[in-house]
Amino acid sequence: MDIAGEHGDSQHSECRFQLLGPVAAWRRRHRLDLGPPLQRATLCILAARPGQVVTQETLIRGLWGETPPKTARQSIYTYVAGLRRELEPDLGPRGPFTLLVNRSGGYALPRGRVRVDAGEFEHRTAAARRLLANGARQDSLRELDAALELWTGRALSGIPGPFAEMERARLEELRLTTVEERARVLLGLRRHQDALAALHDLIREHPLRQRARELLMLALHRCGRQADALDAYLDIRRLLAERLGVGPGESLQRCYEAILRGDPALESALDPESAPEPADLDHGPRRLVPAPPSAPSPAADPQAPVPVPRQLPRAVDGFVGRTDESVRLRSLLAPWSGGPPKATVVITGPAGAGKSALAVQAAHAVSDHFPDGLLYANLLGATPGVERLKPIDVLGRFLRALGVFAEAVPHDVGEAAAMLRDRLAGRRVLAVLDDASGPDQVRPLLDLPSGNAVLITSRESFATVDNCVQLCLGMMARSEAVTMLAKLIGAERVAAGPAAAARLVDLCDGLPLALRLAAARLMDRPHWGVRHLVERLEDRGRILHELESGDIAVRSSLELSHDALSRSTRPLDRLAARILCHLGVLHVPDVTAHVVAALVEVPVELAERALERLTDAHLIESREFGRFQLHDLVRLFAMELAEEHLTRQVRSESLDRALRMYGSTARLATRLVDPHRVQPPWPGDEASPAPLTDDQDGHGWLERERANILAAASQAMASADDDLARLGAYVGFSLMWHLYRMGHRIENLRINQQALDAGQRLGDREVTALAHGYVAMSLARMGRADEALPHQQAELELRRGRRNRFEEMRALGNLSVTYLCLERYADALGCARIQLSIAREIGTDVGERHALAMLGSAYRGLGDLAAATAVLDEKISLARAAGDLFHVSHALRYLAEIRLDQNDPLAAKTLLEESFAIDREIRNHDAMPQCLAQLAMANRMLGRLESALAYAEEAAAVAHAVGDRRWEESAARELAAIKAELAAGAQGEEEVDAVGHR
Repeated sequence: MDIAGEHGDSQHSECRFQLLGPVAAWRRRHRLDLGPPLQRATLCILAARPGQVVTQETLIRGLWGETPPKTARQSIYTYVAGLRRELEPDLGPRGPFTLLVNRSGGYALPRGRVRVDAGEFEHRTAAARRLLANGARQDSLRELDAALELWTGRALSGIPGPFAEMERARLEELRLTTVEERARVLLGLRRHQDALAALHDLIREHPLRQRARELLMLALHRCGRQADALDAYLDIRRLLAERLGVGPGESLQRCYEAILRGDPALESALDPESAPEPADLDHGPRRLVPAPPSAPSPAADPQAPVPVPRQLPRAVDGFVGRTDESVRLRSLLAPWSGGPPKATVVITGPAGAGKSALAVQAAHAVSDHFPDGLLYANLLGATPGVERLKPIDVLGRFLRALGVFAEAVPHDVGEAAAMLRDRLAGRRVLAVLDDASGPDQVRPLLDLPSGNAVLITSRESFATVDNCVQLCLGMMARSEAVTMLAKLIGAERVAAGPAAAARLVDLCDGLPLALRLAAARLMDRPHWGVRHLVERLEDRGRILHELESGDIAVRSSLELSHDALSRSTRPLDRLAARILCHLGVLHVPDVTAHVVAALVEVPVELAERALERLTDAHLIESREFGRFQLHDLVRLFAMELAEEHLTRQVRSESLDRALRMYGSTARLATRLVDPHRVQPPWPGDEASPAPLTDDQDGHGWLERERANILAAASQAMASADDDLARLGAYVGFSLMWHLYRMGHRIENLRINQQALDAGQRLGDREVTALAHGYVAMSLARMGRADEALPHQQAELELRRGRRNRFEEMRALGNLSVTYLCLERYADALGCARIQLSIAREIGTDVGERHALAMLGSAYRGLGDLAAATAVLDEKISLARAAGDLFHVSHALRYLAEIRLDQNDPLAAKTLLEESFAIDREIRNHDAMPQCLAQLAMANRMLGRLESALAYAEEAAAVAHAVGDRRWEESAARELAAIKAELAAGAQGEEEVDAVGHR
C-alpha cells in the first residue's frame, strides 16, 4: 500500500503519522508516546501540513480557539519540546532537530521525511480520479480501495480543539465522497451487488446524502429491484421534507423518473464502454476529493467556527398530528417575538403517549433557533430493571460534548452544573432530557443561562419546578390517530374499512406507541384488512378494560406480536418469541448475541438471527451494530412473560448461564490485558467465553460490557436464590482488575460493598473475605484509608482462619498498602516482611514482587533510603525479567519518590516519564493522579514552572474525577507551591525592571 510521491516515499520516511483513526505515530518501527491530548493535537496540526510553516498563532488558535489561556505560548514550547523528545530521542534538548524544525515564526515537519496517512489518502483518491478520467476503472477501483483501507476509525479520534473538529469534519466528508465514488466505479464495472452493499451501509449512516441515494436507486434497478429503487426515492423525499423542509434535487428526480419509465439508458450508464453518463443521470464533472481551494478551507483556518453538538436522534417516521401541541412547543422554544426561549419546557403524560417522539420532532423543528448545539440524553427514568442515569452522568456527557476533556469534568454535581452554566453563557443551546423519572433527576441541569432551553419528557408532574412550562400530553384525537394509521399502513387500507380503523384507534386508546405496534402487525400481514386485527383485539376486551389506560393497547399489541412469533410454523420465529421471554430474566441496558446464546442455550449464530427477527418485528431495537436494547414497555412486557411462562428454576438456570458467560469472558479478557495479575477465584465451571484474541479485544470488551456486567452482578446479588447471589458476587469480582486499572473507583467500591452484604447474608466466608479486601482496596485508592483498615484486617482474620497461605499472603500485602496510606510505616514493614516470607515459601513470584514494593515504600517512610532503593531495584529486575510492566511502572514511581526525597528531581523526572509511558501502554489509568502529581513536583524543583503547572492542573482534575482524595490534595499543594514561585518570579522581574529604569 506504500506509494511514493508528494507525501513522501515510504522507504525513506523516518516517521509515519496516523490521523485517520486513533492518532498514533511510528519512528521506523517504534511506536511513539505522543503525550497528553493537547500535545497530540499540536502534532496533528503540523502533520496535516507537511512542508508548510505553522506559526505559533496558528497553533494557539487551533488548540484553544479565540480564548487561549495566558500560558498558551509557553504550553506550545512545552508540547513542541515533548514531541521532539519522541521524534528524535538521541538529540539533546537543543538539537539540532531535523524532523520538527524551526522556521520563520513557526514550526514545520519536512515533507520528504514524514509520511501521513491523511495525505496518502488524498493522494490515492486524486490518482483514482485521474485513472477514472482515462477510462482505467479497474485501476481506479484499486486506488479507492487502498485509500479507504487507510481508515482505522474516526479521524483524529480523541483529539481536542477547534482545528481537530474542523479537520475531522473535512476528512469525514472526503471519506464519504470516496465511498460514493467507489460505488459509482463498481456500477461502471457492472458489479451491482457489491455497490449495493456499500451504499446500504453508507445510507444507514447518512440517510440524507442525495448522491448516495441516487447511486443506490441505480444499483437496485440494475439488480432487477425496481420497486425497491422507487421506494428508496420516496424514503429520501419524505426524510428531506420532514427534517429540512425541502424536496429532492433535480438530478435525483430525473433518476426517479427514468426508473419509472424504464429508460434503457439506465442499463448502459457508467459502463466502461459507454459514452458519458446519459442526460437523466448527468451530474457534470465530479471529483473524488475537492480540488485545492482558492480560499483557505475550514480545516486550514483555525478561526473558523467550532462545530457544535448535534445529538438529536432521528425524528419518528410517520409522525402526524399533535398540531396544537407542536405549535405550542414552537412558541415556547422559538418565540415569534424573537425573544429568548422559556428556560424549561416539560412534556408529561402516560406511557406510550408519544412524549419522546413529539419532543424530538419539536426539537428538530426549532433547531435553527439554537445555532450553538442540540444536546440529547435518554435518562432511563422509567426503564424497568435498569438503573436510571444520575445527574452527574448527564452533566458529564454534556460537558464532554461541549469540549470539556473527560479528565476535567468535576466529580461533584454542583461543580459540574456550574461548569455547564459557564460553558453555555452567551450561547444558544437546546438540551433534550428524555424520560426523566421526576424533577429530582434533572434539577441540577435546570436554570441555564438565558438563551438556552431544556426540553424534558416525563411521566411525572413538574408543576413544582420554577421557571417551567408544562405541557400535558393526552390521547390523540381520533381524526389525528386515523391519519397516523393511514400514513403507516396506507390510505387505501384505511379507506377500505373506515369504521374498523376508527374502532382500532379506540381499542388502542389513542396511544401512538400502541398504534405503531398495531400498524406494524398489519404491515407484516398485507392480506389482512383492518377489521381482522380489530376482531383479535375485541376478544381481549375484558382484560383490556381491567388494565390502566397507559398499558391497554400497548400490552395487547405486544401480546399479538409475541403470539404471532410463538405460533409461527417457522422455527426462527418461535425462537425469537422464546428469546423475548428470556430477555425478561436479565436486567441489563443492552445485550449481544453471545449473551443471549448463553441465556437461551442456543448457538451464537442462531441467537443473532433471532435477535434480528425481533428487530424486524419492532420488539427490540439495535442502535449499534451487534447490540440490542428493549424499549421500556417491551422490557416490562418481557419481564411479565418470563414470570408467566418460565418456572423459577428455568429463570434461575437461564440467569446462571448468562452470569457465567459474563464472568468467564471477563476473566479471559483480563488475562489477555495482563496475564500477570492474579484472578479472583471462580465458583464451579466456567462457561464458553466470547471470542477474544488479544489485549485490545479484551480491553474493548471489558469497557463496552462494564455497565452490563455490573447490572447483572447487582441483580443476581439481590436475588433470594442463594446460588445466584453467590455467583453474582463472583461476577462482580471478575471485573475488579478492569475497574482498578481504568480508575473506576466508585463503581469498584459499590459493587464490592454489595458483594460484602451478600456474603454476610449467605454466611459465605470466601465471598465475605474477598469483598472485605476489595472494599478496602477501593477505599484506600480513594484516600479513605482509615475506613479501609477495618475491612483489610477483617479479610486477614478470615484468611488465617481458613489456613490458605496464598490468600493470607495476599491479604498481608494489601494490609501493608493500607498501612502505608496511613503512614504507619513500621506496621507496613512488618506485614511486608511476612508477605515476602510466605511468597518465597509457596513460590509465588507476583507476591514476591508486591512484597518488595511494600518493603521499599516502608523503608522510605522510616527514612532508610538505601534499603528502600535496594529492594526496589530488586523488584524492578524481577518484574522486567517476568515482563510484568504493571509492577515495573509501580516500582519506578516508588523510586522516583526516593529521588525527590534526595533532591534529585532530574532522576525522578526520568523515572516518572518511563512510568507514565508504561502506564499509557498498559492502560493503567489508576496510576495517573500519582504520576502527574509527582511530575509536577519534579518539574517545579527543576525550575520548569510552566510544565509543572500543566502537570499539577491535570493531576488535580484526574484525581478529582476518580475521587482520589490523597493525590487531589497533593496536586493542590503542588499548585499552590508552583503559583507562589511564579508570583515570586514575576515580582522579582518587576523589581529588576524598576532598578533599571532608575
